[in-house]
Amino acid sequence: MDLSPKQTEAWLALEDTTTNEILYGGAAGGGKSILGCAWHIWRRTKYPGTRGLIARAVIKDIEESTLVTFYEVCARLGYKAGEHYDYNSVKHVIRWANGSVTLLKELKDNPADPDFNRLGSTEYTDAFIDEAIQISSKAFDIVNSRIRYKLHQHGLVPKILLTSNPGDGWLKEKFIMNSYGESVTLKAYEKFFLALLSDNPDEDFKASYFKQLDKMGSDYDRKRLLYGDWEAVRDVLNPFASHYDPLKHESPLAVFRKDKQLIISVDFNLNPFAVTFSHLWKDQTGYHCHIFDEAAIQNGSIPAMCELIKSRYESQLITCKLTGDAMGSKRDITQRDNSSYYSQMLRALNLRNTQLVIPDSNPTHVNSRADVNWVLEYFDDFKINPDKCPESCRDMRTVQCDAFGSIIKRNRKDLAQRADFLDTARYLVNSFLYEWVSRHRDRK
Repeated sequence: MDLSPKQTEAWLALEDTTTNEILYGGAAGGGKSILGCAWHIWRRTKYPGTRGLIARAVIKDIEESTLVTFYEVCARLGYKAGEHYDYNSVKHVIRWANGSVTLLKELKDNPADPDFNRLGSTEYTDAFIDEAIQISSKAFDIVNSRIRYKLHQHGLVPKILLTSNPGDGWLKEKFIMNSYGESVTLKAYEKFFLALLSDNPDEDFKASYFKQLDKMGSDYDRKRLLYGDWEAVRDVLNPFASHYDPLKHESPLAVFRKDKQLIISVDFNLNPFAVTFSHLWKDQTGYHCHIFDEAAIQNGSIPAMCELIKSRYESQLITCKLTGDAMGSKRDITQRDNSSYYSQMLRALNLRNTQLVIPDSNPTHVNSRADVNWVLEYFDDFKINPDKCPESCRDMRTVQCDAFGSIIKRNRKDLAQRADFLDTARYLVNSFLYEWVSRHRDRK
């Protein structure tokens, strides 16, 4: 089986003794799945009795896409179902004639199993994760920790191959560039290979697929899928924060000040539970609102969030104000006294009820959008620290609304559709700046 020069280069990294984590990512049609399947088949047949993992976010996608490529590669290499391997479609297990095993696994996040206990205690010799942009960094870490099966017997080192088209998220920030747009310096055990359509050895396929991709209406998707551009900027057609200007609103001068009251704004989500920290004050130069810090806690843990808050700002809690999602005022049946999320936070942080500032309901997206953009346009000094609050800055730049003015939140895998940190800013405006907006809007 012939590999392209780029696939061959990646193959050498997959078989060396120094590289552990490989991202082969880029354009559609760049031979990513073929490389992954060919490498996986090679390992199962070369090293008898080993156990490999092929994974994606959803098992259905493995069976409808990755497994199709797997069968094609098997045929090209001369391996036949029923003779060299057998697939159990119920258990999603491929058993090889030499005793090796291939396990197909689903890696999407599941609130009922945040620690991926469904993977059991299974150990793997190696792992191939297709379309890795669709899984979480935690899923990657859990799988990576399980790669230790029969390595010593065969003189191998842990290997995990990730393939993906370009996109925003942890994969990009781990291998390509961080949230500030700075190139990542890879560690000695990490390698990245940019897969391009031109790397596909099938000339007829390249020509026809290029024409197909070049017709895409979205410049963002054309750059990603045709040219493998990891730096492509998402089309933001209807931004929520239409008056947000990074040059005006992002500043490293938004910092924690001991002499200012601390405002804590939270958004109750399972993954993640988001919080931002800010100051709001007035002096002789005008009104100031600075968002200077942020944090996220996975799995919606209130105790963990409270411990984080205390570790950073315990000395300021005596005078702080707490605001956020009005849904946090609902009773929690998991608590013995049915206490709300906010009641649990007040107890854990030793705050008084008077320190909680929560409207009866969350602002509608339409009204909140108008208020936030009024603040962005007219408030004397509204700043977000880009170094300490990259997620808040990203939400301000990328979160979009639909034709009815509602925030688009359909896909939690898409960072631009989570809007968790935008929500904390919305609650901050609604709880503390709404009166200012109303008063000044009347004057305009």
